[in-house]
Amino acid sequence: MKRENYDVVVIGSGMGGLSAAALLAAGGYKTLVVERLPRVGGRYSTIEHEGFKISTGAIEVEMGGAVERAFNAIGAKLDVRPVPPLRYRIDGKDHELPPKGGLRVLVSLACQDEGEAERVMGALKRGLTWQEPSDSISLREWLLQYTENERVLKTFWALVSPTHFINDDELPVGKFFEYLKAPKGQGIGIAPQGNLALMESLAKAIEAKGGQVWTRCRAKQIVVDGGMARGAIVQRGDDVIEVVAKAVVSNTGPQKTVALAGSENFDQGYLKRLRETLRPAPFIAIHAASDRPLVDCASLIFVLGRRLSVMNCPTLLCPEHAPKGKHLLMAGGTPPSSLPPYDFKRDKELMIQDLRDNIPGFDEHAQILVASYFRGECPGYHSWPGYDLPQKTSIENLYNVGDGVKPPGWIGLGACARSAEIAVEDIKLRVKPG
Repeated sequence: MKRENYDVVVIGSGMGGLSAAALLAAGGYKTLVVERLPRVGGRYSTIEHEGFKISTGAIEVEMGGAVERAFNAIGAKLDVRPVPPLRYRIDGKDHELPPKGGLRVLVSLACQDEGEAERVMGALKRGLTWQEPSDSISLREWLLQYTENERVLKTFWALVSPTHFINDDELPVGKFFEYLKAPKGQGIGIAPQGNLALMESLAKAIEAKGGQVWTRCRAKQIVVDGGMARGAIVQRGDDVIEVVAKAVVSNTGPQKTVALAGSENFDQGYLKRLRETLRPAPFIAIHAASDRPLVDCASLIFVLGRRLSVMNCPTLLCPEHAPKGKHLLMAGGTPPSSLPPYDFKRDKELMIQDLRDNIPGFDEHAQILVASYFRGECPGYHSWPGYDLPQKTSIENLYNVGDGVKPPGWIGLGACARSAEIAVEDIKLRVKPG
Protein backbone atom coordinates (compact mmCIF):
# COMPACT_ATOMS: atom_id res chain seq x y z
CA MET A 1 0.00 0.00 0.00
CA LYS A 2 1.30 3.43 -0.93
CA ARG A 3 1.65 6.03 1.81
CA GLU A 4 1.43 9.83 1.64
CA ASN A 5 1.68 12.38 4.44
CA TYR A 6 -0.45 15.48 4.95
CA ASP A 7 -1.31 17.72 7.86
CA VAL A 8 -5.06 17.34 7.27
CA VAL A 9 -7.16 15.17 4.98
CA VAL A 10 -10.64 16.41 4.03
CA ILE A 11 -13.19 13.85 2.84
CA GLY A 12 -15.77 15.37 0.51
CA SER A 13 -15.61 18.53 -1.59
CA GLY A 14 -18.93 20.20 -0.83
CA MET A 15 -19.00 23.76 0.45
CA GLY A 16 -18.06 22.62 3.96
CA GLY A 17 -15.15 20.50 2.79
CA LEU A 18 -13.65 22.97 0.31
CA SER A 19 -14.14 25.87 2.75
CA ALA A 20 -12.25 23.93 5.43
CA ALA A 21 -9.50 23.04 2.96
CA ALA A 22 -9.22 26.65 1.79
CA LEU A 23 -8.88 27.98 5.33
CA LEU A 24 -6.35 25.29 6.21
CA ALA A 25 -4.24 25.70 3.07
CA ALA A 26 -4.25 29.47 3.55
CA GLY A 27 -2.91 28.86 7.07
CA GLY A 28 0.02 26.83 5.82
CA TYR A 29 -1.40 23.36 6.38
CA LYS A 30 -0.56 20.70 3.80
CA THR A 31 -4.10 19.68 2.94
CA LEU A 32 -5.59 16.91 0.81
CA VAL A 33 -9.22 16.83 -0.35
CA VAL A 34 -10.60 13.52 -1.62
CA GLU A 35 -13.84 13.40 -3.59
CA ARG A 36 -15.46 10.21 -4.93
CA LEU A 37 -17.29 11.98 -7.78
CA PRO A 38 -15.61 13.22 -10.98
CA ARG A 39 -16.42 16.81 -10.02
CA VAL A 40 -16.09 18.99 -6.93
CA GLY A 41 -18.91 20.83 -5.20
CA GLY A 42 -21.24 18.14 -3.87
CA ARG A 43 -24.74 19.63 -3.73
CA TYR A 44 -23.36 22.96 -4.89
CA SER A 45 -22.14 21.86 -8.30
CA THR A 46 -23.37 21.67 -11.88
CA ILE A 47 -24.23 19.02 -14.44
CA GLU A 48 -24.70 19.74 -18.15
CA HIS A 49 -28.04 18.54 -19.53
CA GLU A 50 -29.18 19.30 -23.08
CA GLY A 51 -27.05 22.45 -23.05
CA PHE A 52 -28.44 23.68 -19.70
CA LYS A 53 -26.43 24.10 -16.51
CA ILE A 54 -28.42 22.19 -13.90
CA SER A 55 -27.58 22.71 -10.25
CA THR A 56 -26.97 19.58 -8.18
CA GLY A 57 -28.64 21.31 -5.23
CA ALA A 58 -28.38 24.94 -4.23
CA ILE A 59 -28.44 27.62 -6.92
CA GLU A 60 -27.84 30.85 -5.00
CA VAL A 61 -24.93 31.49 -2.65
CA GLU A 62 -24.67 34.05 0.13
CA MET A 63 -22.36 37.00 -0.44
CA GLY A 64 -20.41 38.82 2.24
CA GLY A 65 -20.55 35.98 4.78
CA ALA A 66 -18.71 32.79 5.70
CA VAL A 67 -18.55 31.51 2.11
CA GLU A 68 -16.91 34.67 0.86
CA ARG A 69 -14.50 34.64 3.79
CA ALA A 70 -13.29 31.19 2.70
CA PHE A 71 -12.81 32.39 -0.87
CA ASN A 72 -10.99 35.52 0.27
CA ALA A 73 -8.71 33.56 2.62
CA ILE A 74 -7.28 31.52 -0.24
CA GLY A 75 -7.36 34.30 -2.84
CA ALA A 76 -10.23 32.92 -4.94
CA LYS A 77 -12.88 35.27 -6.30
CA LEU A 78 -16.52 34.67 -5.44
CA ASP A 79 -17.66 35.39 -8.99
CA VAL A 80 -21.42 35.83 -8.70
CA ARG A 81 -24.06 38.22 -9.93
CA PRO A 82 -26.29 39.66 -7.19
CA VAL A 83 -29.90 38.49 -7.17
CA PRO A 84 -32.52 41.26 -6.81
CA PRO A 85 -34.49 41.47 -3.53
CA LEU A 86 -36.75 38.47 -2.99
CA ARG A 87 -40.44 38.58 -3.74
CA TYR A 88 -43.45 37.00 -2.06
CA ARG A 89 -46.45 35.92 -4.12
CA ILE A 90 -49.63 36.40 -2.11
CA ASP A 91 -53.07 36.04 -3.73
CA GLY A 92 -51.44 35.99 -7.17
CA LYS A 93 -49.59 39.27 -6.72
CA ASP A 94 -45.82 39.61 -6.26
CA HIS A 95 -44.50 41.88 -3.52
CA GLU A 96 -40.82 42.88 -3.33
CA LEU A 97 -39.52 42.86 0.22
CA PRO A 98 -37.05 45.54 1.31
CA PRO A 99 -33.67 44.44 2.73
CA LYS A 100 -34.63 45.95 6.10
CA GLY A 101 -38.05 45.64 7.64
CA GLY A 102 -39.03 42.89 5.21
CA LEU A 103 -40.61 40.70 7.87
CA ARG A 104 -42.93 43.50 9.01
CA VAL A 105 -43.96 44.17 5.42
CA LEU A 106 -44.59 40.46 4.88
CA VAL A 107 -46.75 40.12 7.99
CA SER A 108 -48.76 43.20 7.02
CA LEU A 109 -49.38 41.78 3.55
CA ALA A 110 -50.54 38.41 4.89
CA CYS A 111 -52.76 39.64 7.73
CA GLN A 112 -56.41 40.58 7.30
CA ASP A 113 -56.19 43.81 9.25
CA GLU A 114 -53.83 45.98 11.27
CA GLY A 115 -54.93 44.45 14.56
CA GLU A 116 -53.92 40.98 13.46
CA ALA A 117 -50.63 42.32 12.10
CA GLU A 118 -49.87 44.05 15.43
CA ARG A 119 -50.55 40.85 17.39
CA VAL A 120 -48.19 38.82 15.23
CA MET A 121 -45.52 41.52 15.06
CA GLY A 122 -45.75 42.15 18.80
CA ALA A 123 -45.12 38.46 19.48
CA LEU A 124 -42.20 38.42 17.03
CA LYS A 125 -40.68 41.48 18.67
CA ARG A 126 -40.93 39.92 22.15
CA GLY A 127 -39.23 36.79 20.88
CA LEU A 128 -36.43 38.81 19.33
CA THR A 129 -35.83 41.35 22.09
CA TRP A 130 -36.99 39.70 25.30
CA GLN A 131 -36.95 35.91 25.31
CA GLU A 132 -36.98 33.30 22.55
CA PRO A 133 -40.03 31.02 22.66
CA SER A 134 -39.58 27.46 23.85
CA ASP A 135 -38.50 24.74 21.44
CA SER A 136 -41.17 22.52 22.99
CA ILE A 137 -43.63 23.73 20.32
CA SER A 138 -43.36 24.27 16.57
CA LEU A 139 -43.43 27.56 14.71
CA ARG A 140 -46.97 26.81 13.52
CA GLU A 141 -48.19 26.02 17.06
CA TRP A 142 -46.65 29.25 18.30
CA LEU A 143 -48.27 31.33 15.54
CA LEU A 144 -51.68 29.80 16.25
CA GLN A 145 -51.64 31.62 19.60
CA TYR A 146 -51.88 34.91 17.71
CA THR A 147 -53.74 34.10 14.50
CA GLU A 148 -55.70 31.31 12.84
CA ASN A 149 -55.45 33.02 9.47
CA GLU A 150 -54.29 30.27 7.11
CA ARG A 151 -52.75 32.82 4.76
CA VAL A 152 -50.46 34.04 7.55
CA LEU A 153 -49.56 30.49 8.53
CA LYS A 154 -48.88 29.54 4.92
CA THR A 155 -46.74 32.65 4.47
CA PHE A 156 -44.43 31.52 7.26
CA TRP A 157 -44.38 28.02 5.77
CA ALA A 158 -43.22 29.55 2.48
CA LEU A 159 -40.39 31.27 4.37
CA VAL A 160 -39.31 28.11 6.19
CA SER A 161 -39.67 25.51 3.42
CA PRO A 162 -36.99 26.77 0.98
CA THR A 163 -34.56 27.84 3.71
CA HIS A 164 -34.88 25.10 6.35
CA PHE A 165 -36.13 22.26 4.09
CA ILE A 166 -38.80 21.32 6.62
CA ASN A 167 -42.31 22.57 7.34
CA ASP A 168 -43.57 25.16 9.81
CA ASP A 169 -45.12 22.44 11.99
CA GLU A 170 -41.73 20.64 12.17
CA LEU A 171 -39.45 23.56 13.00
CA PRO A 172 -39.07 24.24 16.74
CA VAL A 173 -40.07 27.87 17.17
CA GLY A 174 -36.94 28.73 19.16
CA LYS A 175 -34.85 27.60 16.20
CA PHE A 176 -36.81 29.97 13.96
CA PHE A 177 -35.84 32.88 16.21
CA GLU A 178 -32.21 31.73 16.21
CA TYR A 179 -32.41 31.94 12.42
CA LEU A 180 -33.84 35.46 12.54
CA LYS A 181 -31.02 36.55 14.88
CA ALA A 182 -28.16 34.79 13.09
CA PRO A 183 -25.66 36.92 11.13
CA LYS A 184 -26.71 37.49 7.54
CA GLY A 185 -24.51 38.22 4.55
CA GLN A 186 -24.98 40.95 1.97
CA GLY A 187 -27.52 39.31 -0.27
CA ILE A 188 -27.26 36.29 -2.53
CA GLY A 189 -25.76 35.73 -5.95
CA ILE A 190 -25.66 33.26 -8.84
CA ALA A 191 -22.44 32.05 -10.46
CA PRO A 192 -22.65 33.04 -14.16
CA GLN A 193 -20.64 30.04 -15.34
CA GLY A 194 -22.42 27.65 -12.98
CA ASN A 195 -21.71 26.37 -9.48
CA LEU A 196 -19.05 23.92 -10.66
CA ALA A 197 -16.91 26.69 -12.15
CA LEU A 198 -17.08 28.57 -8.86
CA MET A 199 -16.07 25.54 -6.81
CA GLU A 200 -13.33 24.61 -9.28
CA SER A 201 -11.85 28.07 -8.77
CA LEU A 202 -11.74 27.39 -5.03
CA ALA A 203 -10.11 23.99 -5.62
CA LYS A 204 -7.47 25.54 -7.91
CA ALA A 205 -6.68 28.17 -5.29
CA ILE A 206 -6.19 25.40 -2.71
CA GLU A 207 -3.77 23.65 -5.04
CA ALA A 208 -1.93 26.91 -5.69
CA LYS A 209 -1.23 27.04 -1.95
CA GLY A 210 0.29 23.57 -1.96
CA GLY A 211 -2.84 21.53 -1.28
CA GLN A 212 -4.22 18.70 -3.37
CA VAL A 213 -7.77 17.99 -4.57
CA TRP A 214 -8.33 14.45 -5.86
CA THR A 215 -11.58 13.66 -7.65
CA ARG A 216 -12.68 10.10 -8.53
CA CYS A 217 -11.06 9.15 -5.24
CA ARG A 218 -13.15 7.19 -2.72
CA ALA A 219 -12.44 7.21 0.99
CA LYS A 220 -12.61 3.59 2.17
CA GLN A 221 -11.78 4.15 5.82
CA ILE A 222 -10.92 6.80 8.39
CA VAL A 223 -7.95 5.44 10.30
CA VAL A 224 -8.38 5.56 14.08
CA ASP A 225 -5.67 4.50 16.52
CA GLY A 226 -5.58 5.10 20.25
CA GLY A 227 -8.81 7.12 20.16
CA MET A 228 -7.37 9.57 17.60
CA ALA A 229 -7.93 10.07 13.88
CA ARG A 230 -4.68 9.33 12.08
CA GLY A 231 -5.66 9.71 8.42
CA ALA A 232 -7.60 7.77 5.82
CA ILE A 233 -7.38 4.86 3.39
CA VAL A 234 -8.44 5.99 -0.09
CA GLN A 235 -8.90 4.32 -3.46
CA ARG A 236 -7.50 6.37 -6.33
CA GLY A 237 -7.78 4.52 -9.61
CA ASP A 238 -6.06 1.18 -9.13
CA ASP A 239 -4.06 2.46 -6.17
CA VAL A 240 -4.99 2.08 -2.51
CA ILE A 241 -3.25 4.83 -0.58
CA GLU A 242 -2.79 5.29 3.13
CA VAL A 243 -3.02 9.03 3.80
CA VAL A 244 -1.32 9.77 7.10
CA ALA A 245 -2.65 12.99 8.65
CA LYS A 246 -2.77 14.82 11.97
CA ALA A 247 -6.49 15.56 11.62
CA VAL A 248 -9.41 14.41 9.48
CA VAL A 249 -12.33 16.60 8.35
CA SER A 250 -15.40 14.81 6.99
CA ASN A 251 -17.92 16.51 4.70
CA THR A 252 -19.81 13.28 4.08
CA GLY A 253 -22.49 13.69 6.78
CA PRO A 254 -22.26 12.44 10.38
CA GLN A 255 -23.70 8.99 9.63
CA LYS A 256 -21.19 8.28 6.86
CA THR A 257 -18.38 9.59 9.07
CA VAL A 258 -19.26 6.98 11.69
CA ALA A 259 -19.40 4.26 9.04
CA LEU A 260 -15.96 5.23 7.72
CA ALA A 261 -14.33 5.45 11.15
CA GLY A 262 -16.11 2.43 12.63
CA SER A 263 -18.84 2.77 15.23
CA GLU A 264 -16.73 0.79 17.72
CA ASN A 265 -14.36 3.77 17.94
CA PHE A 266 -17.01 6.27 19.05
CA ASP A 267 -18.28 7.07 22.51
CA GLN A 268 -21.68 5.46 23.15
CA GLY A 269 -23.16 8.79 24.12
CA TYR A 270 -22.15 10.29 20.78
CA LEU A 271 -23.70 7.38 18.90
CA LYS A 272 -26.91 7.67 20.90
CA ARG A 273 -27.08 11.38 20.18
CA LEU A 274 -26.59 10.67 16.48
CA ARG A 275 -29.39 8.07 16.46
CA GLU A 276 -31.83 10.21 18.44
CA THR A 277 -31.03 13.65 17.01
CA LEU A 278 -30.10 13.39 13.35
CA ARG A 279 -33.04 13.86 10.96
CA PRO A 280 -32.22 14.16 7.25
CA ALA A 281 -34.35 16.86 5.58
CA PRO A 282 -35.79 16.10 2.12
CA PHE A 283 -36.35 18.62 -0.66
CA ILE A 284 -38.07 18.51 -4.05
CA ALA A 285 -36.57 20.34 -7.04
CA ILE A 286 -37.78 20.71 -10.62
CA HIS A 287 -35.77 22.26 -13.46
CA ALA A 288 -37.76 23.27 -16.53
CA ALA A 289 -36.67 24.68 -19.87
CA SER A 290 -38.66 27.19 -21.89
CA ASP A 291 -38.42 29.40 -24.96
CA ARG A 292 -39.29 32.48 -22.91
CA PRO A 293 -38.92 33.42 -19.23
CA LEU A 294 -41.62 31.71 -17.18
CA VAL A 295 -41.45 34.46 -14.54
CA ASP A 296 -40.83 38.15 -15.05
CA CYS A 297 -37.93 38.75 -12.65
CA ALA A 298 -34.57 37.31 -11.60
CA SER A 299 -35.58 37.36 -7.93
CA LEU A 300 -36.37 34.39 -5.78
CA ILE A 301 -40.17 34.23 -5.64
CA PHE A 302 -41.59 32.62 -2.50
CA VAL A 303 -44.91 30.91 -3.24
CA LEU A 304 -47.73 29.69 -1.01
CA GLY A 305 -48.23 26.39 -2.85
CA ARG A 306 -49.20 22.85 -1.87
CA ARG A 307 -45.61 21.69 -2.38
CA LEU A 308 -44.04 24.61 -4.26
CA SER A 309 -42.47 27.23 -2.00
CA VAL A 310 -39.87 28.94 -4.21
CA MET A 311 -39.13 29.49 -7.88
CA ASN A 312 -36.48 31.37 -9.78
CA CYS A 313 -35.44 31.99 -13.39
CA PRO A 314 -31.61 32.17 -13.15
CA THR A 315 -31.22 32.78 -16.90
CA LEU A 316 -32.69 36.27 -16.53
CA LEU A 317 -29.52 37.08 -14.57
CA CYS A 318 -27.16 34.49 -16.07
CA PRO A 319 -28.13 33.60 -19.65
CA GLU A 320 -25.00 31.42 -19.71
CA HIS A 321 -27.01 28.73 -17.91
CA ALA A 322 -29.02 27.89 -21.06
CA PRO A 323 -28.57 27.56 -24.82
CA LYS A 324 -29.06 30.79 -26.74
CA GLY A 325 -32.69 31.84 -26.81
CA LYS A 326 -33.69 29.44 -24.02
CA HIS A 327 -34.51 29.93 -20.34
CA LEU A 328 -34.32 27.81 -17.22
CA LEU A 329 -36.71 27.74 -14.27
CA MET A 330 -35.85 26.22 -10.89
CA ALA A 331 -38.71 25.32 -8.56
CA GLY A 332 -38.40 23.88 -5.07
CA GLY A 333 -40.51 22.77 -2.15
CA THR A 334 -41.00 20.27 0.65
CA PRO A 335 -43.21 17.19 1.12
CA PRO A 336 -46.06 17.38 3.66
CA SER A 337 -43.92 15.47 6.15
CA SER A 338 -40.14 15.59 6.28
CA LEU A 339 -40.10 12.12 7.83
CA PRO A 340 -40.30 9.03 5.60
CA PRO A 341 -42.03 7.41 3.85
CA TYR A 342 -42.16 9.81 0.91
CA ASP A 343 -44.39 9.73 -2.16
CA PHE A 344 -42.25 11.17 -4.95
CA LYS A 345 -44.86 10.62 -7.67
CA ARG A 346 -47.60 12.42 -5.72
CA ASP A 347 -45.32 15.25 -4.58
CA LYS A 348 -44.02 15.80 -8.12
CA GLU A 349 -47.59 15.92 -9.48
CA LEU A 350 -48.59 18.56 -6.91
CA MET A 351 -45.43 20.60 -7.59
CA ILE A 352 -46.27 20.64 -11.29
CA GLN A 353 -49.86 21.62 -10.54
CA ASP A 354 -48.56 24.47 -8.37
CA LEU A 355 -46.41 25.61 -11.30
CA ARG A 356 -49.44 25.53 -13.58
CA ASP A 357 -51.38 27.60 -11.07
CA ASN A 358 -48.61 30.19 -10.81
CA ILE A 359 -47.36 30.33 -14.41
CA PRO A 360 -49.94 30.88 -17.16
CA GLY A 361 -49.16 28.71 -20.16
CA PHE A 362 -46.79 26.46 -18.23
CA ASP A 363 -47.74 23.32 -20.16
CA GLU A 364 -47.47 25.15 -23.47
CA HIS A 365 -44.03 26.69 -22.91
CA ALA A 366 -42.25 24.54 -20.31
CA GLN A 367 -40.34 21.29 -20.73
CA ILE A 368 -39.34 19.56 -17.51
CA LEU A 369 -35.66 18.65 -17.75
CA VAL A 370 -34.96 17.19 -14.31
CA ALA A 371 -37.14 16.38 -11.30
CA SER A 372 -35.12 15.58 -8.18
CA TYR A 373 -36.07 14.33 -4.74
CA PHE A 374 -33.23 14.96 -2.30
CA ARG A 375 -33.55 12.33 0.41
CA GLY A 376 -31.82 9.30 1.93
CA GLU A 377 -28.04 9.45 1.45
CA CYS A 378 -28.40 12.66 -0.59
CA PRO A 379 -30.87 14.81 1.39
CA GLY A 380 -31.54 18.53 1.23
CA TYR A 381 -29.80 18.79 4.62
CA HIS A 382 -28.13 15.94 6.49
CA SER A 383 -30.20 17.07 9.47
CA TRP A 384 -33.12 19.39 10.13
CA PRO A 385 -32.09 22.83 11.43
CA GLY A 386 -32.02 22.57 15.20
CA TYR A 387 -31.25 18.84 15.09
CA ASP A 388 -27.56 19.14 14.32
CA LEU A 389 -24.55 17.43 15.83
CA PRO A 390 -21.40 19.34 16.90
CA GLN A 391 -18.45 19.73 14.55
CA LYS A 392 -16.22 17.73 16.91
CA THR A 393 -16.80 13.99 17.13
CA SER A 394 -15.91 11.83 20.12
CA ILE A 395 -12.77 10.72 18.24
CA GLU A 396 -9.95 13.17 18.84
CA ASN A 397 -8.97 15.22 15.76
CA LEU A 398 -11.95 13.97 13.73
CA TYR A 399 -14.37 16.70 12.69
CA ASN A 400 -17.60 16.93 10.72
CA VAL A 401 -18.44 19.94 8.56
CA GLY A 402 -21.45 20.66 6.39
CA ASP A 403 -25.22 20.74 6.76
CA GLY A 404 -25.43 18.00 9.40
CA VAL A 405 -23.49 20.13 11.89
CA LYS A 406 -24.95 23.57 11.25
CA PRO A 407 -24.33 26.22 13.94
CA PRO A 408 -27.54 27.46 15.64
CA GLY A 409 -29.54 29.74 13.37
CA TRP A 410 -27.40 29.16 10.28
CA ILE A 411 -28.78 27.66 7.07
CA GLY A 412 -27.64 26.72 3.59
CA LEU A 413 -24.18 27.15 2.14
CA GLY A 414 -23.35 29.80 4.72
CA ALA A 415 -23.93 27.24 7.47
CA CYS A 416 -21.60 24.77 5.74
CA ALA A 417 -18.85 27.37 5.45
CA ARG A 418 -19.35 28.51 9.03
CA SER A 419 -19.10 24.91 10.29
CA ALA A 420 -15.76 24.75 8.46
CA GLU A 421 -14.57 27.91 10.21
CA ILE A 422 -15.42 26.43 13.61
CA ALA A 423 -13.63 23.16 12.84
CA VAL A 424 -10.55 24.90 11.45
CA GLU A 425 -10.33 27.25 14.43
CA ASP A 426 -10.08 24.19 16.68
CA ILE A 427 -7.61 22.38 14.42
CA LYS A 428 -5.31 25.40 14.55
CA LEU A 429 -5.31 25.25 18.33
CA ARG A 430 -4.43 21.56 18.40
CA VAL A 431 -2.33 20.83 15.32
CA LYS A 432 0.71 22.65 13.98
CA PRO A 433 1.36 22.68 10.22
CA GLY A 434 4.43 20.99 8.77
